[in-house]
Amino acid sequence: MNQKRLFSSFLKIRFTDQGISPVIGTLLMLVLTMLLVGVAAVSLAGIPNPLKKGLTADVEIEFIEGGVPNEIRYRENFITLAHKGGDPLPLEDIQIVIDGKGSSYTGVVAHGGRIVNGDVQVTYLDLCPAGKGPHYETRNSCIADGYWSAGEAIVLNGDDGLGNNSTVKVQVGSTTNTSNNFGFKKGTKVNIKILETPSSRLISSCNTNVMAAKKI
Repeated sequence: MNQKRLFSSFLKIRFTDQGISPVIGTLLMLVLTMLLVGVAAVSLAGIPNPLKKGLTADVEIEFIEGGVPNEIRYRENFITLAHKGGDPLPLEDIQIVIDGKGSSYTGVVAHGGRIVNGDVQVTYLDLCPAGKGPHYETRNSCIADGYWSAGEAIVLNGDDGLGNNSTVKVQVGSTTNTSNNFGFKKGTKVNIKILETPSSRLISSCNTNVMAAKKI
């Protein structure tokens, strides 16, 4: 009789639901937490991370020499930019924007073409040789590996944008249908920005005055 009572008491202790409820509650809390984390991750997936590292580089102007017709020709305008340190910059992901006072040409020489003067904006859509004058690649053999790296200098020229499918765009004031060649007035200030595309994030900026070029 005593053995039956002990066995009955053991079963009551063994199978009581008082110890099961806290375990189930804890499991439900864990499941709910995991679901909330998943929902939050999906919701935030499309939001840009402000702490995400982009390309960094220190770019300086070594010199700018130039002028505008008829004192100088566009092909005698040169801008040398030196990569002083930071990340190697992939040519297809880098844009250079140059602002200053100067001129460009519209139309065809001797067939209604003319020089337009004013605020000039030159945009190198990328730094690849494609879409630029034939001398761009020979002047800049350092970028043959596809990168503009620390210790290397890129030389830009007023005639880089001549030709079909140009990746150099030149605007003078509101005039956009230029020949994509350019010259900057001597003694005026030129501002240069190095941008990361397609985000247009600023990597570096610099400015200096234009020195008078010598006729070639």
